This record gives sequence, C-alpha cells and structure tokens, in this order.
Amino acid sequence: MNARSAPVTDATVRAALARAHQHLADKNVLSAELELRALVEAAPDCAEAWLLLSELAAGRGDGARARGCVDAAARHAPGVAAVALQRAQLQLAGGEQLDAVDTLAALLARQPKQYVGWLLLGQAFDSAGRHELALRAWSQGLRLGQAAGQLTGMASTPPAFRPVIQHIIAQVNAQLYAPVIAGFERMRAQFGAAEMARLEHALAVYLGARQDAPASVHQKPKFLYFPGLPQGPYHDPFLHPWTARLVGSFDAIRAEALAVLEADAGIEQFLQFAPGQSRDGYLGGAGSKPSWDAFFFFRHGRRYAENHARCPVTSGLLDSIELCEVAGQAPEVCFSVLQPGTDIMPHHGATNTRLVMHLPLLVPPGCALNVRGGGEHAWREGAPMMFDDTFEHEAWNRSDQPRVILLMDCWNPHLTPAERIATRHVVELISTAENFTPADLEQAAHALRG
Repeated sequence: MNARSAPVTDATVRAALARAHQHLADKNVLSAELELRALVEAAPDCAEAWLLLSELAAGRGDGARARGCVDAAARHAPGVAAVALQRAQLQLAGGEQLDAVDTLAALLARQPKQYVGWLLLGQAFDSAGRHELALRAWSQGLRLGQAAGQLTGMASTPPAFRPVIQHIIAQVNAQLYAPVIAGFERMRAQFGAAEMARLEHALAVYLGARQDAPASVHQKPKFLYFPGLPQGPYHDPFLHPWTARLVGSFDAIRAEALAVLEADAGIEQFLQFAPGQSRDGYLGGAGSKPSWDAFFFFRHGRRYAENHARCPVTSGLLDSIELCEVAGQAPEVCFSVLQPGTDIMPHHGATNTRLVMHLPLLVPPGCALNVRGGGEHAWREGAPMMFDDTFEHEAWNRSDQPRVILLMDCWNPHLTPAERIATRHVVELISTAENFTPADLEQAAHALRG
C-alpha cells in the first residue's frame, strides 16, 4: 500500500488490515508490522492497527513500545472499548492496579455492559487487596457476559480468561453468593425439596453450575432463566383469575387513561437514558419525534402515589390483585403510550418468572407487537394479551395517533405459590449481593486512591 499518496478510505484500511492478518497467519511478523506501521501513518485513527502493533511489541518483550502504541490509539481513537481494555491489561501486567482501576472505571461509566471490563476490574481490585470489591466486579462481569451469550463454556470465554474463569466462578459462588445459597436453603427447608426443585435448577444455571439454556433461540433472559416452565412466547391471559376484573373495568380504565393524556401531566419517558447516551438501538421509526412514554403506577417496585390518586378505578383494581412484588425490581405497571411513528427496537426481558400483561385501551390502525417464535400480534381494544418478554420482541405505532395500553408485569402463572415466594426471596438476595452501580464504582476508585 502506498499510504502516503493513495487516498485513505475505509476500503483501503480494511485491505491493509486483511494483509496484516494474513502475514500474521503466515508467521511473517516483520511484514505484518511494516504493513501496520504504514497504516497508522496513513490512518492514525485506526485503533485496530495500533492494538496489533502493541501486541507485537509485547510479544517481543518491548513493554515501552507496547504501551506507546496503546497510548497512541487512545489519543487518536478515544472511546474505543478495545483500547481501554488493552491499556488496563498492560497496566495490570506492570503492577499499576490503581491506574487500571481508573482506566476501567472510565470505560464502564460509558459502556456499563462491557463484561470484559468488569472481569478485568475484578482482577485489578483483587491485586489491590480489595477482595470484596473484586467479587462484586467479577459477579457483574459474569452476569453481563452470560446475558450476552458468553462465558457459558470455554468456547464462549475470551482466551485471556479461560485459565481463570472457573476459579473466578467458584470464588464468586462460594463467597459473594453465600447469602443467596443460604436463603435458598431456608426456602427448601420451608417448602420441601420437591417443591423447590425447579428453583434449585434455575439457581444452578444462574451460578454457572449448570449450562442449560432455553430451547428456543429467540428466548434470552437477561437476568434469570427458570427451567421447566411451559414454552412459548404467548400465554393465555385468563390463567390469572384477576384478568376478568381488568376486562370488566375496561371502560373506566380507558377513561382514566384518556384523562391522563388530555392533562399531559405525570407522563415521562419509559426508557431512561444517561446524558449523552444514544437512543439508537432502542427507539426508531418514521415519526418526527419517536417516543415511548409512560404514566407509572409502579416502577421498579416504587409506588407512584400521586398517579394512583388521579386514577382511582385503575388504582383500586391494582390494589385488589396479586402483583408481582420484588424489592427494587417489581411491580412495573403503567399506561404505556407509544407515540405516532415510533418503533420499539427488538429486545429481551429479564426473566421468565414474570410475564407481561397488556390491556389495550386505545389502538389506532397500524399498531402491533411482534414476538420472535410466536409471530405478530395486533392489539384489540379491551382484549387482554400476555407474553413472555424474554423472547426477542419489538413493537410499533405506524399511525398518526398515540397507542395506549395498560402494561403490567405479573408472575408467570405456571409458578406455584411456593415458587413465587421463594423466587422473590432469592432474587432479592441476588440483587443485594450484586448491586454495583456506576456511583459505587466511582466511590470505590476514589477510595483506592486514598
């Protein structure tokens, strides 16, 4: 490649990288390095080339050159996760644990689902003598990685972690999750081993002791998979005895929802975005202002008392039924308002121990829900429907009017009463053990700095 005279395009960068990789595959390291050096001269923002140069330098024992290449990548291509990860690895290898924590904290503040970053952060905390923080960081990494379909076996584990991943899992399970396991044992003593067999199976999957996965490729719970429940994305809403009461009060609930829309107060965005976080991948559509809004009665288990007071019929019904209650997580109940021209992009829910109930209140033409493995569902006003949101699903409003439904999560009706009680107890213990927010991370990094 004549890098100095030829125009630099994406195609020329890809071609140079391909040649460099081929040289490496042929064990022609010198040719690969010359190709990569020419590339970073022509395209200094090519992070991949800098990182490959760093790896080659590290491989021949030139730590200073390896660090210099990563620093160059950070200058020319800021915000690239792979750069931060490689920088943190070099810092850890050099005994600079506190610098590695700072590097990873900055990355995870931008990309909190970067599971490799959490695993490296655990190593950094562990090397710095902060074992409890290490366990929590490792736990976060394991959970996020498995939710992304990784860390479910050696084939899906990054090579750098294969020698230590079983040791990490064993430490996390034995120490961080000891209260969770003790809580499960209390439930088994209370309800009996047979009644708790499915929850025991679910907990073993969650802790990595078993590798079971849903039968459908479309079902990917982001948090907890509970084996042994009936398959399929759609379920009969009347399996809940209280559904008939919702339907019977349709007119009054709808009137309260329309009054909320008319007042245009108390409505907020359903999806909360951090400052600077893009909606891409979450919302789309042809509308001028795509938006998914909500008037919450409960969110993450917190009751919105003022909203209940404004809608007494809906509130009274909610108070009269068995809601799915999990501290800090559920119930989640709202008037869900999908604005004209809005698409909710494909996504997965947290756990199949909960299903999602819809009572459609205002449905203009051109509105539908699509659940992979179950097909498209067009809502009908007054006709309830219930589905398992751990199956990939999307929704859209292609009309010029808002679509409004009463949306609520509810217990999967195929759980026994004992399983509901025990699942709530175990999930609350898991949440307590794992809770590690960006604010916690910032405080931990600051504490290490002293």
